[in-house]
Amino acid sequence: MPAPVSEFTPSAEPKAEINFIFGEKFNEVDELGWLISVAIGARRTPKAWHRRRAFRRGARRVVLLTALLAFLAGASFGAIVSKVVSERWSAAQPWPAEIGLRRASTKIVAVRSDGIGVLCDLDVEIKPGRGRVLVSIEPKMELDIQYSAETAAKVASELTGIDLSGADVVFTIVAPAEIMGGPSAGAALTVVTVAAIEGVGVRGDVVITGTIREDHKVGEVGGIFEKARAVDEAGAALFLVPEGQSVITMYRQVVYEPVPGFRWVRYDPVIVDLKEYAENAGWSVRIQEVSTVEDAVDLMLQR
Repeated sequence: MPAPVSEFTPSAEPKAEINFIFGEKFNEVDELGWLISVAIGARRTPKAWHRRRAFRRGARRVVLLTALLAFLAGASFGAIVSKVVSERWSAAQPWPAEIGLRRASTKIVAVRSDGIGVLCDLDVEIKPGRGRVLVSIEPKMELDIQYSAETAAKVASELTGIDLSGADVVFTIVAPAEIMGGPSAGAALTVVTVAAIEGVGVRGDVVITGTIREDHKVGEVGGIFEKARAVDEAGAALFLVPEGQSVITMYRQVVYEPVPGFRWVRYDPVIVDLKEYAENAGWSVRIQEVSTVEDAVDLMLQR
């Protein structure tokens, strides 16, 4: 007569199979996974259950080992990058004290508070100092430009291989009226700083708009159409815009008057290709996209 289920004990070569019957008590089986598998009607031998348990333990070890290896690889990569950056900066030449003062200037384009594009004067001075980046704006305005100025000085230092930690970089912006924005001048700040470091001039017939990023990319800005019109009216030959922004979305106002005295205004999006628009409108300025500040430097500096 076969032994009852409550007296079952695993052996080296188990042959018995167990079916779960509600209400029976299993003294030797205390694993939740075993109970669940038995509860759904599965037929399992103790040997198969032990194999599954060993497999799960092995899988956990593999996951933990993989996570450890990923962590070590990330730490090693970070150390390598840090070493490369450190070596790059240590290889930069300090600002020569005998040079004294160097300066350069260019035009930047902005948008007034009433939505009209205007050109402003941008001047930079580099002189022996304590590594400060200073910004002066006339008339006084609350422009978010300090971060752009610091990034411009850093990128210009990387492009030229000159360490500016022993120099002060002073930017001066003179605007004809109150203007909006500030970060959109980042690319121009970088180009003019490179010009001052190298002791060369900036072409007077080229204007650029765009932010500056630490990876040397020229970032997107707003007010492209208004800026392009202002650059054309100023007589510039070339207007540089961020990559992808020679085609912009504008909004056309549509006014309906279904009954006298009642007006309904709607704004419909219109895709405008600035290059085609400039040609059709008779503008003299040429629109060109740039993706990096290196591209802008090649087009704007008088080397």
